[in-house]
Amino acid sequence: MLVRVLGPFEVDGEDGPVVLAGASQRVILAALALNAGRPVTVSALADALWPESPPASARNSLQSHVARLRSRLATPGRITLGPAGYRLDLPRSHVDALHLEDLAHDPAGAAEAVALWRGDPLPEFPGDPFRAAAARLTGLYRTMLVRHAAALTATEAATLLQPPVDADPCWEEGAVTLAGALTAAGRRADALEVLRRHSDAVIDRLGLDPSAQVRQTQLTILRPPLPAAAEPSAPVGTAVAPPEPVLAAASPTSVPAAAELSALLPGTPAPPSPLSTRPAPGVGGPAGSQGPFGAVGAAPGGGPGLAGAGSGVPLRFSSFLGRAEEQQRLAALLAGPGLVSVVGPGGVGKTRLVAETVRAVAGVAWVDAAGVRAEDLVEALAVGVGARVAPADDPFAVIAAAAARHRIVVLDNCEHVLGTAADLAVALHGVRLVVTSQESLRVDGEQVLRLGPLAADVGRRLFCERAGAPESELVGEIVERLDLLPLAIELAATQAAALGVAELHARLDDRLDLLSRGSRAADPRHRTLRAVVAWSFGLLDEPSAGLLQRLAVFAGTFTVAAAEAVSASRSASGAPVAALLAGLVDRSLVVRDGPGRFRLLETVRAFASESPGADRAATEARHAEAMAAAAIDLDGRMRGPDQAAAVREVDALLPDLRLAFARGEPAVRVRLAAAMYRYGYRCQQYEVLAWGRAALDGPPHPDAFAAAATHAWGRGDLAEARELAGRADPPGAAAHEVLGDVALVACEADTALAHYRAMDGHPVHRVSGLVGEALVLAWSGRVAEATAVAGEAVLLADATGNPSARAEARYGLGEALGDTDPVCALALLAEAVELAGPVDDRLFQAAAGTAAVAVRSRHGEPGPALAEFREVLRLWRRAGNDTLHTAALRNLLVLLARVGADEAAAVLDGALPVAAVYPAEAARLRRAREAVAERLGSERVAVLRRHGELLGPARATEAAARAIDVTLAQGCG
Repeated sequence: MLVRVLGPFEVDGEDGPVVLAGASQRVILAALALNAGRPVTVSALADALWPESPPASARNSLQSHVARLRSRLATPGRITLGPAGYRLDLPRSHVDALHLEDLAHDPAGAAEAVALWRGDPLPEFPGDPFRAAAARLTGLYRTMLVRHAAALTATEAATLLQPPVDADPCWEEGAVTLAGALTAAGRRADALEVLRRHSDAVIDRLGLDPSAQVRQTQLTILRPPLPAAAEPSAPVGTAVAPPEPVLAAASPTSVPAAAELSALLPGTPAPPSPLSTRPAPGVGGPAGSQGPFGAVGAAPGGGPGLAGAGSGVPLRFSSFLGRAEEQQRLAALLAGPGLVSVVGPGGVGKTRLVAETVRAVAGVAWVDAAGVRAEDLVEALAVGVGARVAPADDPFAVIAAAAARHRIVVLDNCEHVLGTAADLAVALHGVRLVVTSQESLRVDGEQVLRLGPLAADVGRRLFCERAGAPESELVGEIVERLDLLPLAIELAATQAAALGVAELHARLDDRLDLLSRGSRAADPRHRTLRAVVAWSFGLLDEPSAGLLQRLAVFAGTFTVAAAEAVSASRSASGAPVAALLAGLVDRSLVVRDGPGRFRLLETVRAFASESPGADRAATEARHAEAMAAAAIDLDGRMRGPDQAAAVREVDALLPDLRLAFARGEPAVRVRLAAAMYRYGYRCQQYEVLAWGRAALDGPPHPDAFAAAATHAWGRGDLAEARELAGRADPPGAAAHEVLGDVALVACEADTALAHYRAMDGHPVHRVSGLVGEALVLAWSGRVAEATAVAGEAVLLADATGNPSARAEARYGLGEALGDTDPVCALALLAEAVELAGPVDDRLFQAAAGTAAVAVRSRHGEPGPALAEFREVLRLWRRAGNDTLHTAALRNLLVLLARVGADEAAAVLDGALPVAAVYPAEAARLRRAREAVAERLGSERVAVLRRHGELLGPARATEAAARAIDVTLAQGCG
């Protein structure tokens, strides 16, 4: 038995594909497969089946589901129950995800590992524990992809890496490696374009600046190349030249930024050596003691000494990683007098950044306002700068005069005293003043340095250094789930040293209480992750806190309008939601996530979800209603000219659509399922098509029945598809479409024509009906009629401006003209593929690609067509449509026979299920089988067909793909 999760979930038994009818069986088998050979506890399986709250009868229900699963697998002893739980008796090599993990340890396994990948892992299992496994597998695949690219030529590496980098331009390692390969291939302009798209993506989507490695790679590409004789050789697929380190020096003082700041401030001594063990100026030692550069306590100009409250720059002896660029920016901002505010969420490292940047400067006054009340801040600053305020003095004027004698004044941790801090900043307008806070002071002349999370590679390095652990995929997941916040990572590293990385990762859902062993010398609010977030939350007024709690219902990003919808347009206090949201952004509790979109940091979401407020149920209901309304709106836009934008919005909204479907009332679930029909059908998203089964228990809706039926049709269960679609009363265009599709693949021409001709209403529905009608006519030999009907579809589709409709119509006309005008047919099919790609119309992108290869194989040399079939196989694996994938494999069988790959053709023929076919295709299959039998002999063909029956379609397809490579390598065809 083979289990595949690296793409659509597939199970192959000894007799072919195993169809698991129930979602519960699929969840159980997926969970067991990911742990093949090891027991999985009953509680773990129950949590996977019922992530919200297992029923009281969970154990008995689980036993029933497992029993049904055992009967479907039809292999005694495949699933056993022991004291530790259920166990799937299957070698690791028979589960593609585990095989991928094993290949990662094989220096020569990269190519095989990459070949296992069929698309996003576990797509139909969005919840835990599958979500974490999918993220880990994706990261592992990317590692193997880069490793494989390093063994290829520059051109091959670029071809391999271009699609995944295009799909996720934020993937830094992929972008840098691709840029290196393109440069080595002589395509410097394309390499720079890859890095530009990456930089734009991380700015727009993540709110981060490109890393130092990306910038260095850009500079390296832009530099004139070395003379040919002097150029060093490097493996293809690596960066063009070693980038400058992303990490700051592993010493308490970051010397480069300190040196730059020293140069900007006249009279400032040079920074201390990183190896010096003596205290830096202003740190340790009493006033007047001698540091390496003179009197520590003496202020410039003979003014008051700097020792005492506020004079000491905080000293940390651990390494300071990943903030070189921010240090340089802060040093530049401090070149002249004025206010600089360093803002960011709690735990992001604002204090450490400022301390490491100004440490080498003599004459720094440092005031920590963390434990200071607003009414005491003026006095605290007066003490810190050495101001002596008499009863009759203006305290602000006296403090400003004393502060002017210092080169830099730092007011640290001011988020709770913003009003007083702003007044002081205005009074100290001629002083170099640095304020750290979770939000800016919003005063005239303020320069703001926003400090974001660490880069992913820096976060991993920080964790590994603090925990004393090697880098791994689990480490990457841990730091990502901690929002790449330095303090959270350091707290996690402390626990990892005691618990181990795997145990820490398994318990991260309880991160707020788990990460509770910070430094005893730290401020109390920095000793636990809960304290960090609670401090920020406690500074909010009641309306802002209430909004933050309501925003925690979102799983992904959201717009202002969505925030208003879940909050009933205005907060409970009557304050406008948009104004409160802007305040939360300023306080770094909500972050921007691209144009017009926002999201909560995961740690903030976890804390806000713990105190949901009295209206949580109502908020979740509003969230579900808002998502249903958004899905209905996007469904309408899916039929218009801006379909590409609508698809992108649905993709971004999927995490929240899943939550809405899980939380919503039956009527909301049905509306969601109905609205997602066209997206699920055209983009071949079987997860959302399965939502249509909600209509079986909720209010009937014809489009929801159509979605459920299309799910069954795509999985090859035509009888169930016909039964589900037949429940729609009245049927509507969607139900007619799936009933027509069922009849089409079953070769029931008259039934298919009746359903396709019944599709009316919106013009794009009529286009689909005309195309379906044209396919029936063309495949039945009525080519002239098919051409006329398909031509009508093209005219109507062009009038709608809808890309999917235009692609579908051109596909239909291309199929009709395939044998009478192959040149025109190929042009139409190429145009269909081009139109379908940008809107992720996987159905007609794959269908048109298959049709084009079939036309070329019938009317040209078979070799080029065979080479193109590799892309066809990839498209159908990505689409996940078993029914049409099988139809495409019949075309491959004919093509293999034509080029003489007879054994592969016979094996594939045996693996394919028996299916009805139209006369023209039946004739082609008969000729191919006769040719193979004539060359191999009937006895050999029978043996190969039996082998194919045992392999099943999936493994036979893999064998056929290998046969394609061998055939092309031999120059056949």
